[in-house]
Amino acid sequence: LANACSHLQNASLARLGLTSLPRTNQLHGLLLQLQKSGYVNSVTIGGPQPPPPSALSPILSTNPAAKTDVSGHVVVAAAAADGHVPERGSAGEEHREGRGGKGEEKEKEEQEEGLVTQANIASRRLWIGLKYYRNRPVLETMRLVSKPTRRVWMGMRDLDGLVKGEKKGYVRGLRGVGEGLFISTDRGIMEVRECVGRRLGGLVLCRVNAV
Repeated sequence: LANACSHLQNASLARLGLTSLPRTNQLHGLLLQLQKSGYVNSVTIGGPQPPPPSALSPILSTNPAAKTDVSGHVVVAAAAADGHVPERGSAGEEHREGRGGKGEEKEKEEQEEGLVTQANIASRRLWIGLKYYRNRPVLETMRLVSKPTRRVWMGMRDLDGLVKGEKKGYVRGLRGVGEGLFISTDRGIMEVRECVGRRLGGLVLCRVNAV
């Protein structure tokens, strides 16, 4: 996770539009929350090569699982309040009817590029579309809070103090505009304000400062 934080920070400072990281469940969950909070533009599961542009649209799904668009590409998006993943078929298959065999084979390959199976799980990568505002990166700094040698666990009351700007132990409160803390809870990774709203505590993962 420390490598991911420095990688995203350096990629933003280098003004990259797209970057990638190895896929892990923890990193995947964190990136979905970064997208939900508006720090990154898109999160897409793909292979070693960048996914097609149509698979990078910043769609916010109602489920953290994969969502299939009309082109047949798998777009991974942040979780919203409720809903379900649309079933395959209907619009996507109708859109592909009538196309030649080569076109269908190409689309099938592109679609499988985003699927995670036992055969390709080691080569799956998370492709992140970075976001900028007025020629400055939205994700300006991203730093690890908990380290392998120092785990920082906090309850709901301590997290509430951080949201109010109070310093708790090694962690200073949120005082800047666009600052965020991400917490690993027993219900998944969440932004600290969401944790307070749900009255949850957990492991403080990282801090993000926005432009």
